[in-house]
Amino acid sequence: MKKSIKLSILILSLILVLSLMAACSSSKSNDEGVAEAPGYNTAYPDEGYGGGKGMDGGDMARDEAEIDPASPPSSLEPEKVITTYELDFETTEFDKTINNLTKLIEKYKGYIENSDISYNQYYNNKSYRRGSFAIRIPKNDALSFKTELNGIGNMISESTRKEDVTKQYRDTESRLKVLTTQEERILALLEEADNIQDIIALEERLSYIIYEKEHLQASLMNLDDKVEFSTIYIDIQEVERLRSTEDIDTSFGTKIKNAIENSIYGFVTGLENMVIWMILAAPFLILLALILFLAYRIIKRKRIKRDIEEK
Repeated sequence: MKKSIKLSILILSLILVLSLMAACSSSKSNDEGVAEAPGYNTAYPDEGYGGGKGMDGGDMARDEAEIDPASPPSSLEPEKVITTYELDFETTEFDKTINNLTKLIEKYKGYIENSDISYNQYYNNKSYRRGSFAIRIPKNDALSFKTELNGIGNMISESTRKEDVTKQYRDTESRLKVLTTQEERILALLEEADNIQDIIALEERLSYIIYEKEHLQASLMNLDDKVEFSTIYIDIQEVERLRSTEDIDTSFGTKIKNAIENSIYGFVTGLENMVIWMILAAPFLILLALILFLAYRIIKRKRIKRDIEEK
């Protein structure tokens, strides 16, 4: 009987300590901003059990000392860096460019995460297409893939962004290990518990720990996916004529040539637009000319009639 009472007191003390630790950890996790998978709540149990007393509390305190989230990761462990590229292209052969892009993605064993092609962009009375793609490429091949992209069209802008999530990843791993230790302790206590209230309390705590473990595992999987596969955002704009690219090393003769070509292109384009406008406006121009003609005839007749009356 005394042994049963002692075990019940020990179990209730342990549950109280774990609950206090979980509350403290929830506040701490909000400050650190650990990445989470969609649909989960970021409330993490605390990594330590220093507040507990007795044999189980002491063992848990030692577990936390062995798994210190603040301790720096080993230099042998690779860094976790998420790399993102953004590239803008223009092309006069939209279908061919998209086809070449698809082949290049297959070559590097990547995949298109999402894509969007719009067909309703107008310029100079012509319809042009625009494609936006989010592409995932294995991180070790991302630079080679990016280099080969220069061949699919005329690149007009590019940017690279890197995010180091190493600390975030290690902290999440540490919390997962602490939860595993808590789970083992509670499973051991469940085997010894013979009081129905203690069993219910332990099972509730166990359910919470399992939920949090799944949450942290999903976070790690999400980070692993972002690290192992670089994301490349590509925007492809269909144009009638590629823009000329000049830099400080461009020769004077080349600049003159480009200026002449641009001038001729602008004149021809303007002339085409004027002809098209005149054709579109022809019915209105004819109607306006007819109205002016009738008005002229009426005014002329009135003037002749007035001159006759004056004579």
